[in-house]
Amino acid sequence: MVLGHYFQARAADDDPPPVGELPAPVAVNEGDSLSVPEPERFTGNLPELQQNAMMGGGFFDNPRVDDDGVFRRVPLLQRWEGELYPSLPLAMLMAMIGGPTIEPQVGEGAGVAQLEALDVGGFKIPVDNHGAALVPWYGARGHFDYISAADVLNEKVEPEALEGKTLILGASAPGLMDLRSTPVGGVFPGPEVNMSLLAGMLHQSFKAQPPWVAGAELVSLVLLGGLMTFLYPRLSAPVLLAVSAGLLGMTLGGNLWAWQQGLVLPLASFAVLLVLQMLWHLALNFLRESQHKRWVAERFGQYVPPKLVNDMVDSGESLGLAGEERELTVLFSDVRGFTAFSEAIPPAELTLVMNRLLTPLTGAIHAHDGTIDKYMGDAIMAFWGAPLHDAAHAEHALEGAFAMLEALEDINHTFTQEGKPSLAMGVGLNTGPMSVGNMGSSFRMAYTVMGDNVNLGSRLEGLTKAYGVSVLVSEATAQQAPNWCFRKLDKVRVKGRSAPLWVLEPLGKWQALTQRQREWQAAFEQAVALYQAAAFSEAQAAFNALEDQQDPPTQLYLQRIAYFQQTPPPADWDGVWTHVDK
Repeated sequence: MVLGHYFQARAADDDPPPVGELPAPVAVNEGDSLSVPEPERFTGNLPELQQNAMMGGGFFDNPRVDDDGVFRRVPLLQRWEGELYPSLPLAMLMAMIGGPTIEPQVGEGAGVAQLEALDVGGFKIPVDNHGAALVPWYGARGHFDYISAADVLNEKVEPEALEGKTLILGASAPGLMDLRSTPVGGVFPGPEVNMSLLAGMLHQSFKAQPPWVAGAELVSLVLLGGLMTFLYPRLSAPVLLAVSAGLLGMTLGGNLWAWQQGLVLPLASFAVLLVLQMLWHLALNFLRESQHKRWVAERFGQYVPPKLVNDMVDSGESLGLAGEERELTVLFSDVRGFTAFSEAIPPAELTLVMNRLLTPLTGAIHAHDGTIDKYMGDAIMAFWGAPLHDAAHAEHALEGAFAMLEALEDINHTFTQEGKPSLAMGVGLNTGPMSVGNMGSSFRMAYTVMGDNVNLGSRLEGLTKAYGVSVLVSEATAQQAPNWCFRKLDKVRVKGRSAPLWVLEPLGKWQALTQRQREWQAAFEQAVALYQAAAFSEAQAAFNALEDQQDPPTQLYLQRIAYFQQTPPPADWDGVWTHVDK
């Protein structure tokens, strides 16, 4: 048995004196020359326990936590009153192999000798000049087996389950304050950090960061910076981006290769240098291009009124139709049941009916600064934010969607007077980066938008029928429309996308809602939250308590709850509903 104790790097004046007894120090050749942490206080074990331990003990504190609070390296030795004491994993290793003498391995370069590794009975552990080793992480929390101490004490664990095992007794519950921030998890049990170190010692799977890395980093940064300073001013923006991407790819590839060889090389400094150099020279390219445009504008003013040219140049607004990526809001609308509606109309009259339908809907879009992309039968695709920039494109798109619904009510009033059936419409809105510009072929071009966010807008329009609502938006659209009230309908996974997302229904602008409507919206979202938490009985009661029992989403959730009460979801259910149809 190897016991654990901890050192305190800094002790306050009012701290009590050291408590308990330390184990025997370890033997280290030329240990006096090692630069290792020297704490100011310790808390040891009861003398009766420490004197009967197999291999003394080891410390489990870490005075080498990085400035961001993350455990990346742990010292293997600390010095107390001139003697060296091992860390808990190192003490366990020494207990397994008979307590050998620790042999420091020192490397020399440029007239400087620095500690590079510790040899413990043939087990080589790479360390830095202060005796700290990089933790060889084996993965996220739970890589090693956990056995409850309570189960052992209550004889719920068979002795065979512990036979031949290496065990670390420690705490993993949050209330016991032994949880650490690590690169593989923000909440990581301290005992598993020590187990990872011990496993790395036994497997010899440590990564090394030799002393020469700092010098090599400095030389490489100077050479790379000089190359970019000489080369980048001679490149156009597209070539500059391509070269930067290539250099970044080479840097990432070289770093990954070194990692596979057991070396830890710096990456952030190279990435920052590449990005800053790229942005700086792109800015210079933009400045040169702007100066060239102004020069052209001065001469172009001979052919068109100079004031118009100056306004275009000074505004900074791109009025060209070349393809570019912008953040836009896209809208898809589709009239439900129009196929059956059109079958009852003579073909000669159908074109007139289509014009009567699409004209007011288009007018509603144009009235709120929208751009018509295309008509697809009775469906409309439109977007906001191009060709002219519009900072409030999400707000204007929502206003346009509700204006379309109002226009459809007027159309239905006219149709019903003529003996035609009334129509319903579904509208889907999504906001995000999209490619916009003239696209097509040499025979025909169209000013349109493309991209994954456009496809998502189409999927949202298709979901309006499933939820029985008129308008659905994505969370990205809702975030850019703070003046609007939305209710979260569902967390879904749509066809063609693996990542789940929230779909929301706009209820109107906050200022237009009554207090009763606001309370209903809050009660509905609370019921949805209970459903997401798999509290189906509470969710059922919450939905039943809503005033509008004929609300289609409410009915949909009640049906789902009834199903899950009969067929419970798996324990790792994430509350996401997958839609397989477009």
